[in-house]
Amino acid sequence: MKRGLVLFTALLLIVSLPVIANAQGMFGFSGAPLFAPPDPISPADPIRAFTPPIFYIGWMETYKNVTFAFDGAGAGNLFGGDHRWPVAGLWLGLEEKVNLSQNLSAILDGWLLVPTRRKGSEPEEVTRTFVTAFSTTVPIAFGTTTEIGGREWDTDPDWWYIDAMGVFGPSAMFKVLGGFRYEHFSTRFKNPVDSIAVPSTPEDRADITVNSYQPFVGFQYATGGPTGHISVRLIGFPLVPADVSHRESGEAGSGTIVKSIGNFRSSYFWELFAQADQRFFGDANIGAFFRWNWLHGRAILHSEVEPGALASGDDSASFDRNTVTVGGSFSLNFLSPL
Repeated sequence: MKRGLVLFTALLLIVSLPVIANAQGMFGFSGAPLFAPPDPISPADPIRAFTPPIFYIGWMETYKNVTFAFDGAGAGNLFGGDHRWPVAGLWLGLEEKVNLSQNLSAILDGWLLVPTRRKGSEPEEVTRTFVTAFSTTVPIAFGTTTEIGGREWDTDPDWWYIDAMGVFGPSAMFKVLGGFRYEHFSTRFKNPVDSIAVPSTPEDRADITVNSYQPFVGFQYATGGPTGHISVRLIGFPLVPADVSHRESGEAGSGTIVKSIGNFRSSYFWELFAQADQRFFGDANIGAFFRWNWLHGRAILHSEVEPGALASGDDSASFDRNTVTVGGSFSLNFLSPL
């Protein structure tokens, strides 16, 4: 989260520079707006280089749980089992739009999650071997049982992303979108409790990280006027490159660490964003927004058990994250002294 906070602060400073340079309009100067209202609908509206920065704050919950599952389909499968955990918290967002012409603009935005800590679970199938027959004192026959076990964890998520997007369209109502998103998502699992059939210690930890590089295309529909507007935006892509890693201690036995790394082999990403805003007073706009975000990926991860590379192999794994966010927005249109 520290790295995300640094990038979010840097983005805040960048988009604030035009505001700082022209904030004297708030202190008695009169003149034309330096910033135009967001997404001007009429072609007759004046074109300004920068729209007012939009600040977002919203609450997010997962639809079902985030899942990271080893499905046991790899050629050298080491283990099955999966992680399931909810992710919730407060999203902070900042967006700046640059108008290049009447029909072309660019948007830069950044988002940082301030998470709440919740419980995650890790169900597993554990196979045990036992002796069924002896010849004098020597075992000669063995049997196995499969038990459903697992453990619960405290979770500590870290999630942030930045977007760069181009917006094009001859109509102010309908725009075509294209861009790129870098997203960091990770969760640390600690303090395992309620262990069943999986020996654990308070020092055991698990870490799951998905760093994704998301190209996207989409469209936006908007309607309204200078005093308020409504817009709906859908973006996505059927392929999401991502680096995936999983690290867990104690899963393969006391004192062991399982490390798994790899990439998505198949994946997709979709996001729906709807926003409504209204001129509140003077040059201030307030609004509300809704966002639905879904990322799915399947990967082949190379796993090794340490210390000493006790075992290694390839595992098939999947990742699913489906979230909904609802919140509000605010922007302030400063006046230039000219």
